[in-house]
Amino acid sequence: MQKLPEALRARLANEFRFAAEKMADTHDLAAKLYFFSAFYGELNRALNQSWSPELGLAHLVLHRVHEQITGRVNMPTPGTGIPAGFPAELDRVANELAELFGGKQIDDARLYQLLARTAELGYVSTGNGYYLYLKGQIKI
Repeated sequence: MQKLPEALRARLANEFRFAAEKMADTHDLAAKLYFFSAFYGELNRALNQSWSPELGLAHLVLHRVHEQITGRVNMPTPGTGIPAGFPAELDRVANELAELFGGKQIDDARLYQLLARTAELGYVSTGNGYYLYLKGQIKI
């Protein structure tokens, strides 16, 4: 990733850390999603200050995953189709994103791995993704 201005990287790190900690403090998936939205929300603001294709990709993935999971949570039977361990795995990914941005340099390979895992979590919250989870093809 191109070098972010230090003040911007520090701001993202602080906001991501706060959101990850708040996510870990609740067992309610809807509340977790509220704090998870800070990840793409902060990236949206950051992009106005310093464009980066990698940050643009992160924003797009995190925003879409938030929409996918929110769609499942807002269904008439929200618990249906959410694998056991899903909330804890969402917490883990959020924490790792916070740690990644908390370092002095953001490792692109690690960022892409985390975005891929986040996308997988979003996909498992869909009908077909949950089906693949039940078949053992997607692991939580």
